[in-house]
Amino acid sequence: MSRRKKLSDQQSAGNGTGKKKVLFLLEAFDKGGIEKVTLDIVNHLDPRKYDITVQTFWYGGTCQSQVHDNVRVIPFFFKRYVRGIIRLIEILSPKLLYRLFVHGRYDIEIAASDGGAAKVISGSTNARARKICWVHMDVSERGSQLKEFQSRESAAEIYRKFDRIVCVSEACKDSFLQKFGAYPIDVVYNPLPVDEILQKAGENPPDSEEKKPGIHFVCIGRLVPQKGFDRLLNVCHRLQQAGYENYTVTVLGEGPERSALEETIRRYHLENTVFLPGFSENPYCLLRQADAFLLPSRDEAFPLVVGESLIVGTPVLATDCCGIREWLHDSRYGFIAENSEDGFFDGMKTILEQPQLLETYRSRIPQRVKEISFSSALEKFEEILR
Repeated sequence: MSRRKKLSDQQSAGNGTGKKKVLFLLEAFDKGGIEKVTLDIVNHLDPRKYDITVQTFWYGGTCQSQVHDNVRVIPFFFKRYVRGIIRLIEILSPKLLYRLFVHGRYDIEIAASDGGAAKVISGSTNARARKICWVHMDVSERGSQLKEFQSRESAAEIYRKFDRIVCVSEACKDSFLQKFGAYPIDVVYNPLPVDEILQKAGENPPDSEEKKPGIHFVCIGRLVPQKGFDRLLNVCHRLQQAGYENYTVTVLGEGPERSALEETIRRYHLENTVFLPGFSENPYCLLRQADAFLLPSRDEAFPLVVGESLIVGTPVLATDCCGIREWLHDSRYGFIAENSEDGFFDGMKTILEQPQLLETYRSRIPQRVKEISFSSALEKFEEILR
């Protein structure tokens, strides 16, 4: 029996059990916000109701190592990242990609991220399956890296193939409707496992991560242009020139911008101010110890790390990008800065000059955390699957 036939038979198994067969498709199951929220959802969907498969463009990664035994994880063909795979996704048609890579018959097919996953599912030949596209970005500010999504028309052609669009915030939904017009859209806030986060936040940080002097800021995110760490360094340089020195910034994360950021740190002589220790398996204990969390992003959709910061009790200074006002309620639970280098400079300067603001935000945070419910968010997601 061929490998493809075996795989198809395995995925078709259980059709008589009454379970809904659900496919989540995403690029990889490594570290990252989309991957983490996918992990949280598939691990907590009721295995008595759902037969879950996660399919990735390539195999392996941090989140994959944490998946529960009842969740099947399979790659397209590739057991690791292969150079040129994204180019392959760009070149081939949606229908051909689907026929080549998706085997078995599912009741629900979910593109768990924009771009390649959405393109593949849009080519589905499974007439019985409901097709859902999960949008985790502000489409007015940023599209997929795929060429098919570089124009409004090409993106709309992909989205029209789906039965429903799921946006991760009201702001994300508004952005989508403004760009593409009327679509069947649901808003489902990404679930945050509060108890798990608090447990990890209570662990001791690595010995090398002792409390820094002065006001200590922490950032968490991939080192990519979207996250705005380049302009954060420009802001730190301007603060240095203006005489503000009693603070430090630790940026937790990895990505292709590391070399450029390190060079900027050297050029601006920020070696004793900004630190890039890399990816952390447990950022929550470091986040809990910080005086404030910084989010200098150019665009987001509903950044989970802001919610994680609130859960561990750490105040937030964030740029005014998509989803931030839903988290911070117009600066009641954190400082919202204008989404520009000047705006973030003014925000950091205000905090350094008025550190008592952090205590004001800290005292209000418990009110906001009461509104964060993992179970209610998961129930809302399950409603989409019914």
